[in-house]
Amino acid sequence: MTISNIFLETEPFGIESGIELGIVAFALILFALSITAYRNTRIKKILFAASAFALFAIQLFVDSIEDYIGILDEDVTGIIVKLMTFAILVLFFVAIVKKR
Repeated sequence: MTISNIFLETEPFGIESGIELGIVAFALILFALSITAYRNTRIKKILFAASAFALFAIQLFVDSIEDYIGILDEDVTGIIVKLMTFAILVLFFVAIVKKR
């Protein structure tokens, strides 16, 4: 698929795309704030939360790219996104339960 076909087949930038972009940006900001908090406190639990925020941004980015470009099969993308969601939940759980 050529670049021109990709642009012709994608829908124009709309409200949904803007919201997705905003969520990715917010997740990246939370990731950066978490890394800064870790550097200041050296509490390892914060690294789990930072990893979850980064994984969330990657997950939404992969899902968005798949909607527009469609590199992988939808079933494969669905499995990847669901596994990422599970990993995010595990990381947040570990961040909450882990003792220092």
